[in-house]
Amino acid sequence: MESKEYSWAWVTSSRVLSRRDCELIYAHAISDGGEIKDTWLYHGGDATGEPIINLQMGTRGNPKFTPKEPVYCANGLYLSKGSSTEGVFVQWRELGQRVKV
Repeated sequence: MESKEYSWAWVTSSRVLSRRDCELIYAHAISDGGEIKDTWLYHGGDATGEPIINLQMGTRGNPKFTPKEPVYCANGLYLSKGSSTEGVFVQWRELGQRVKV
Protein backbone atom coordinates (compact mmCIF):
# COMPACT_ATOMS: atom_id res chain seq x y z
CA MET A 1 0.00 0.00 0.00
CA GLU A 2 1.05 3.56 -0.61
CA SER A 3 1.78 5.82 2.33
CA LYS A 4 -1.01 8.22 1.35
CA GLU A 5 -3.50 5.50 2.39
CA TYR A 6 -2.37 5.85 6.01
CA SER A 7 -3.05 8.47 8.65
CA TRP A 8 -0.64 9.43 11.40
CA ALA A 9 -0.40 11.81 14.33
CA TRP A 10 2.09 12.95 16.95
CA VAL A 11 -0.23 13.02 19.97
CA THR A 12 0.62 15.19 22.98
CA SER A 13 -2.78 15.09 24.71
CA SER A 14 -5.67 12.63 24.87
CA ARG A 15 -7.80 12.71 21.72
CA VAL A 16 -9.90 10.86 19.17
CA LEU A 17 -7.72 9.65 16.32
CA SER A 18 -10.45 8.21 14.10
CA ARG A 19 -14.22 8.46 14.00
CA ARG A 20 -14.38 5.77 11.31
CA ASP A 21 -13.73 2.09 11.25
CA CYS A 22 -9.99 1.79 10.91
CA GLU A 23 -6.94 -0.38 11.40
CA LEU A 24 -4.30 0.45 14.00
CA ILE A 25 -0.88 -0.14 12.44
CA TYR A 26 1.73 1.21 14.88
CA ALA A 27 2.25 3.23 18.06
CA HIS A 28 5.44 4.49 19.72
CA ALA A 29 5.32 6.33 23.04
CA ILE A 30 8.09 8.68 24.16
CA SER A 31 8.69 9.18 27.90
CA ASP A 32 9.28 12.60 29.40
CA GLY A 33 11.84 10.92 31.69
CA GLY A 34 9.36 9.25 34.01
CA GLU A 35 7.88 5.78 33.95
CA ILE A 36 5.09 5.36 31.39
CA LYS A 37 2.19 3.53 33.05
CA ASP A 38 -1.09 5.04 31.94
CA THR A 39 -1.03 5.69 28.18
CA TRP A 40 -3.71 3.64 26.44
CA LEU A 41 -5.13 3.08 22.97
CA TYR A 42 -8.86 2.29 22.90
CA HIS A 43 -11.23 0.81 20.34
CA GLY A 44 -13.90 3.50 20.34
CA GLY A 45 -14.34 7.24 20.62
CA ASP A 46 -13.17 7.74 24.21
CA ALA A 47 -11.58 6.05 27.22
CA THR A 48 -14.75 4.02 27.90
CA GLY A 49 -14.08 1.97 24.76
CA GLU A 50 -12.48 -1.46 24.69
CA PRO A 51 -8.78 -1.21 25.65
CA ILE A 52 -6.39 -2.29 22.91
CA ILE A 53 -3.05 -1.79 24.67
CA ASN A 54 -1.41 -0.01 27.57
CA LEU A 55 1.84 1.48 26.28
CA GLN A 56 3.68 0.80 29.53
CA MET A 57 7.44 0.95 30.03
CA GLY A 58 9.96 1.73 32.75
CA THR A 59 12.04 4.89 32.76
CA ARG A 60 14.65 3.38 30.42
CA GLY A 61 12.39 2.68 27.48
CA ASN A 62 10.00 4.06 24.92
CA PRO A 63 7.32 1.41 24.27
CA LYS A 64 6.35 0.45 20.73
CA PHE A 65 3.28 -1.42 19.56
CA THR A 66 3.86 -3.18 16.26
CA PRO A 67 1.16 -5.83 15.82
CA LYS A 68 1.85 -8.66 13.38
CA GLU A 69 -1.45 -7.81 11.69
CA PRO A 70 -3.33 -4.48 11.86
CA VAL A 71 -5.83 -4.21 14.73
CA TYR A 72 -9.34 -3.66 13.36
CA CYS A 73 -11.31 -0.95 15.20
CA ALA A 74 -14.93 -0.93 14.04
CA ASN A 75 -15.88 1.94 16.38
CA GLY A 76 -12.98 4.34 15.89
CA LEU A 77 -9.69 4.85 17.70
CA TYR A 78 -8.87 6.91 20.81
CA LEU A 79 -5.58 7.62 22.62
CA SER A 80 -5.47 8.47 26.31
CA LYS A 81 -2.09 10.10 27.06
CA GLY A 82 -0.58 9.40 30.44
CA SER A 83 1.22 11.75 32.80
CA SER A 84 4.81 10.64 32.06
CA THR A 85 4.36 10.50 28.29
CA GLU A 86 5.82 13.32 26.20
CA GLY A 87 3.91 12.12 23.15
CA VAL A 88 2.89 9.15 21.04
CA PHE A 89 3.39 8.64 17.32
CA VAL A 90 0.40 6.65 16.02
CA GLN A 91 -0.24 5.31 12.52
CA TRP A 92 -3.59 3.91 11.32
CA ARG A 93 -5.59 3.39 8.15
CA GLU A 94 -9.13 4.71 7.69
CA LEU A 95 -11.44 2.11 6.16
CA GLY A 96 -15.00 3.15 5.60
CA GLN A 97 -18.05 4.62 7.20
CA ARG A 98 -18.09 7.27 9.90
CA VAL A 99 -19.17 5.79 13.23
CA LYS A 100 -21.10 7.40 16.09
CA VAL A 101 -18.76 8.04 19.04
